[in-house]
Amino acid sequence: MALRQLGTRDVSVGRSGGRDLNLGVTEEADFVTKSCYDYLSAYEEMPGQTVKHGRFCGTNLPSLINTQSNRIVIRFQSDTFTEGKGFRAYWSTDPLTPPPTEAPAPPNPWDGIPIEWPNKCGQPTYPPQINSRIVNGEPAVPNTWPWQVSMQVWPSSRNETIFLHICGGTLIHKNWVLTAAHCFINYADELYRWQMCLGKHNLTLVESTQQCFKILGIYRHELFVYPEIPALEYDIALVKLAGDVAANDVIDFACLPPHDQVLSPNYRCHATGWGDETGNSLQPKAAEALNQVALPVIPFETCKKPQYWWFQIKKTMICAGYELPDELKSVCQGDSGGPLVCPSTSSPAVWEVHGITSFGPIGCIMDKKPSVFTRTSAHLDWIYQIMRKDLYNTYSSGCGNAKDLHGQNGTFTSMRFPSSYSNDASCTWNIIAQADKVIHLHFDRFVLEESNGCTNDKIVISDELSSLGTHCGTLPPPDVVTFSNNLYVSFKTNSRVVDEGFSVSWKVVDPVSIPAIAHCGGHFSTDNGEILSSNWSNSSYTGSKSCTWKITVGAGKQIHIVFTDFALQPANITGSCQDYVEVFDGDRTGSVKLGLFCGNTIPDILNTTGNTAVIKFISNHEKHFKGFRGYWTTNLTDVPVLPLKSFKPWDDVLIEWPTICNTQTPVYFTKTLSSQWQFSVQNQAKPFLPFQHKCSGSLIHSQWILLPAHCIEVNQKPESLRVCHENLQSESCFRVDEVFTHEKYFYSPSNDNSHDIALLHLSEKVTQTQPICLPFHEEFLPTMEECHWVGWTTANTEKFHVPIQILPYKMCNQTTFWSNQLTSSMICTGSESLEKLKSSCQNVVEGALICKSSTEAAWEMYGIANFVPSNCFWDKKQAMFTKVEVFKEWIVDKIQKYTFENTLS
Repeated sequence: MALRQLGTRDVSVGRSGGRDLNLGVTEEADFVTKSCYDYLSAYEEMPGQTVKHGRFCGTNLPSLINTQSNRIVIRFQSDTFTEGKGFRAYWSTDPLTPPPTEAPAPPNPWDGIPIEWPNKCGQPTYPPQINSRIVNGEPAVPNTWPWQVSMQVWPSSRNETIFLHICGGTLIHKNWVLTAAHCFINYADELYRWQMCLGKHNLTLVESTQQCFKILGIYRHELFVYPEIPALEYDIALVKLAGDVAANDVIDFACLPPHDQVLSPNYRCHATGWGDETGNSLQPKAAEALNQVALPVIPFETCKKPQYWWFQIKKTMICAGYELPDELKSVCQGDSGGPLVCPSTSSPAVWEVHGITSFGPIGCIMDKKPSVFTRTSAHLDWIYQIMRKDLYNTYSSGCGNAKDLHGQNGTFTSMRFPSSYSNDASCTWNIIAQADKVIHLHFDRFVLEESNGCTNDKIVISDELSSLGTHCGTLPPPDVVTFSNNLYVSFKTNSRVVDEGFSVSWKVVDPVSIPAIAHCGGHFSTDNGEILSSNWSNSSYTGSKSCTWKITVGAGKQIHIVFTDFALQPANITGSCQDYVEVFDGDRTGSVKLGLFCGNTIPDILNTTGNTAVIKFISNHEKHFKGFRGYWTTNLTDVPVLPLKSFKPWDDVLIEWPTICNTQTPVYFTKTLSSQWQFSVQNQAKPFLPFQHKCSGSLIHSQWILLPAHCIEVNQKPESLRVCHENLQSESCFRVDEVFTHEKYFYSPSNDNSHDIALLHLSEKVTQTQPICLPFHEEFLPTMEECHWVGWTTANTEKFHVPIQILPYKMCNQTTFWSNQLTSSMICTGSESLEKLKSSCQNVVEGALICKSSTEAAWEMYGIANFVPSNCFWDKKQAMFTKVEVFKEWIVDKIQKYTFENTLS
């Protein structure tokens, strides 16, 4: 327990049944004041009296306290000033009970990692001339303190990039500089503002001997609390250099002292730096050239006196300087962080950095206020800990195995797999293969915490260009085959739920094997070729997929990438693509991204500046669409002949579409017009029951009705359906002899409303009315275009038609509306005004969306009612329609197949 400053603490220990208490102190109390300013008192409370068992301070261990009663009060009090290590005690009712022991701290994974120290240190090529001091002293001979570092910062107040000396430092390792923590009160998190310059003597000159390094990290002691608390204990820091320092005649390393060594009084040391030469804090004058000063060690007991530094000095510090007023010498502003070096007590020719310049008096020169340095020997364990942990983070994955993986194959796992992994973990693996090979990654086991967007525990797979996917939950990531010889995997966890973890295997393969392993992608060197998503033309692309195409053409040529078909899962509510195609101009780190594409908008032609392109396709495990088709070429006039989709026997069947699919040029939309195309689809629940209206369908061909799939029951028989049409006060009904619902329509409860489309074939032709036109050419509906929603009311009492506007897809995809229930195969309708939504409110999920054609030559059926809010008068959301144009190939295929099987075969 550390002693608290200016505090009192009472601990009352009681025991029922009148048992005696025994109190033992197991560690020395380190109270150094003789008048017991900080003390521990023990009082026994007995009936009618209080017995004082003692008042303890200093370092003598109190003897065992035995009480006569069952109650004792322990009081600890400390003042504002001197602290000590503290005390530890225990109580027991059995005097034979052994003192309690604390479980040893668990080892760190970096404990024991060897540090590669320099072979030689503390022996400058040009020995220093040690005669003088810094304040009122002489400059050092150039290059005689080769470990001296000028720490320079680019101030935020300067627009131009200029680095100014702010502190000193000591080079102790090829990658590390030792300095003071208070040097980083500003800019500690802005590494780019710092540089460490070695081989310097005159700061006003650019010297041939100097080497300046950027930095990779600043590590301040975690117990350093200045300026939040005005105390400079633990004023020590390490800076990692962005590069290795090679020793030479003017740049070399200082040695570290023996562990916890305390130099004897008056031991002669030397401080160096470029600090203020005048000692006048109001008019400081920084040194141009490096200065030096000889400073003997002042005894701790002297420096601890009230007229010296009193409670500000700690045992982890060194006081150095002179005690007589006419001998005052000191370090000053600008010397902070620099070294206090002393000859080794075992090898006087070797210099050891015993101190780090920490603080001194305002003005730098003051009687009985010597310079104070952080004692290096008191912090060697911390120094080793920081360096070893950095080595671990640099060369270890963080999960207990190597970070950089070489060879032909291997495995790695989360820590403790298959037991639970750790919270707050951060692990990284870099797999490096030979330059002409690629890497195949496979997850053998995968069980992580599930979270939306993988915001909690997650695996991220990437190459030198970009991410190849982020994964969590229990669905294993897809196999990955890289386009190059590098692959990076990172694993991060939060502080909450943990799970089993994962196991990964990898192997090095030849690029020619990519298509066989991944079933997509590969390396290509031809001037043109085809790019296809998996399962193109036959069905939707495969979920949880990662494909990469690397295309390299002849030197001096450029690559043009053209997509002819494109239909992927649209972006989510945050605008992020879930399934996407990503294209890069080149195959190296930093290559320009030509675009990242999702949804159903065909990308523009993409052109590289060089002769290499990389195309990636990433898909997740839900909501898959038709995919994409495209090609690359070096000559846009030379369009490659793309393979045709697989031939079906009915592909050549001609459909007898009506030559005139309506009889009126669009001017006004009338109820008569809507009645012309809308048929009542009726259902018979039992053979002996009458037919009842189920929903409305649209006549698109003399024998075909198009309608929502949700109007058809699972495995519904054709004979249970009929289709009726009213015309001039009469009703004609037609039997249904075939039902087609989209194969990918989900009847089970789901938010996936895609593929909500069905066809009914009528037993005979409809002759009394014309079909509605279909938009068989891909046409763009401008937002805010007015269309008409037609259908039957819920009670089937009358038909309705409602003017309704086409709304931007992003508007309906907001969290306040339909969020992520939408897909690119849907049309959003309604009004931008929530109040105006009431005017188009229909609590029915049936009917069609009728719009003018782009040429305004006819009315066309653009949508089929998909879903609406459950109560649109209160839940003001838009009505969504299945986009007919997206399913035109499906419609044609079903009609052709039926015709082939029933009339031509």
